[in-house]
Amino acid sequence: MKKHLLLILAVFVAAAVSAVPLRQPNPIRQHGKEEGMMLDLNKITLGTLNDVEEKKQYLSTVQLEKQRIQNYLLRQVYENAYTLYRQGDYQRAQEMAQTILSIDPNFTQASTLAKQASHMGAYGTTSEAEVIEAKFQEANRMYDSGRLVEANEKLDEILTIQPYNSKALSWKKRIDGDIAQEYSRRGNVAYDEQDYQRALDNWYNALLIRKDDPALVNKIAQTENLLRKQQVKDAMEEAMNYYNQGRFTESYAVFERITKIQPGDTRVQKYMSQLKDEIAQSYFTAGNNSFNIQKYDSAINYWTNAKKWGADAAHMDRLIKKARNAKEEALRRKQEAARKAAEAAEKQAEEEAQIDEEPIETVTVEGDGLGQLQPSAPGAVLPSDGNTVTQGIGGAATRVSAEASAASRQKYIEGLDAFNQDDYERAREAWIVAKQLDPGNTDADMGLRKVEELTGIR
Repeated sequence: MKKHLLLILAVFVAAAVSAVPLRQPNPIRQHGKEEGMMLDLNKITLGTLNDVEEKKQYLSTVQLEKQRIQNYLLRQVYENAYTLYRQGDYQRAQEMAQTILSIDPNFTQASTLAKQASHMGAYGTTSEAEVIEAKFQEANRMYDSGRLVEANEKLDEILTIQPYNSKALSWKKRIDGDIAQEYSRRGNVAYDEQDYQRALDNWYNALLIRKDDPALVNKIAQTENLLRKQQVKDAMEEAMNYYNQGRFTESYAVFERITKIQPGDTRVQKYMSQLKDEIAQSYFTAGNNSFNIQKYDSAINYWTNAKKWGADAAHMDRLIKKARNAKEEALRRKQEAARKAAEAAEKQAEEEAQIDEEPIETVTVEGDGLGQLQPSAPGAVLPSDGNTVTQGIGGAATRVSAEASAASRQKYIEGLDAFNQDDYERAREAWIVAKQLDPGNTDADMGLRKVEELTGIR
């Protein structure tokens, strides 16, 4: 939309320049060399735009140049609109002023001209003097009530309509002096209260009006120096507080802020160098601790940060590679353990299914008068006293109590859990105890054979 409006403005300018002789002398337009309208980008040394900040700076420069060109064009259009107004072509003057405002609503002179052109178009040229006089009276009332800035704006409206109005120029000079004096007074009060930033804000406002006041310039320079010292002092205290709390990165960030306030401070640079070493060392130590408890991702992250803060890059890269390899190996072992556990569970399920399908063998037990049991066939029966009889070594019958059988089963489960965690020694010990409690525990036998296959230990 703005592009179309600027094209319209360009047409307006061409038409106005060809049809309307411009006023001489020209009190509004700021003349300059034609080549100054555009930045010579070939003379700007930005280097390769790889850094984000450099790209932002470049785009900001381009945007500022676009704005400068737009302002230049709007100023040309305004001056021609004013010429049309002075020649009595109020309608065209109003149209051009409105076009300016559609692009830049803050163009106050165009706003005043549009209103005045509209008024003159309705009431004729004889009413201009009345409008000027009314504005003078309003400015006078504002001045008497102490509303200096508003009175000054009202005088600007008069000068928009009549740039050479001597009365308005004289009043404006007087009011500008009063405003500058008030800003200077407020700056002095703020300075006495040691609010140096507020003092500078007011003095700079005064300097915009009193541009050639050497005393004011000197006060601003001295106060700028005091403000820098105060800011550096406060920032140093903040940085040291962070450091004493062990918050090294926050402390470093504050020191960086100090370098922007006071570049080249060797004391600050020394602190920053020491902090970088300590931050790098803390990341390195944290990485070692994480690696030792097998938190490999955290270790990699810590060592990467250590490298960013100046730790030996080659050494950190070796540690990071070591952590990645350890992570892969731990994952492989975990997957292998899960596979073995699944195989063991599947085999156990198959054996239990086979036992369920086999017929129960009956064992005839004969007594020898001494209460000893002699099985006549392999297998086990439950005697009348509630104990379990299992097939022992060499075919001898062994009486196992229900408690011993349950304890044997529990030990088998403990061994299975250790086996699934690749702790073969603990599994073997548990299954040996299971066999001692119940020599007929075939699951423990099978587990011991599996351990022997994997480790070669009998």
